[in-house]
Amino acid sequence: MNAQRDKFERLVGAVFFSPKDFVRHAVLIVVLFVIAHVCGLREFTAMISGTMASPALGAETCTLLAIIYMLFYFGAVVLAPILVIAAALLYIWEKVRDSSRRRLPS
Repeated sequence: MNAQRDKFERLVGAVFFSPKDFVRHAVLIVVLFVIAHVCGLREFTAMISGTMASPALGAETCTLLAIIYMLFYFGAVVLAPILVIAAALLYIWEKVRDSSRRRLPS
């Protein structure tokens, strides 16, 4: 288990479940959403109302692209802010914990 964690930390450049790790994941989610949005996947969400954005692509492809866009959208709108808030709370918690440890006599 520690070997996997070490590989992750080397790959990402942050300690697993650290404030830096949470922020990096939030940024990654937002970047993926922006890429999907710039590529024009938003128009495929018309399938929610029963219309196909591009009949030439077929219903299955349009549905798949709509689902991909919606997952990135909800990740950027719901998950990314939660990760940023968690990072801030964890950062504050670590600072308070470290300052209280320094005050206690050994």
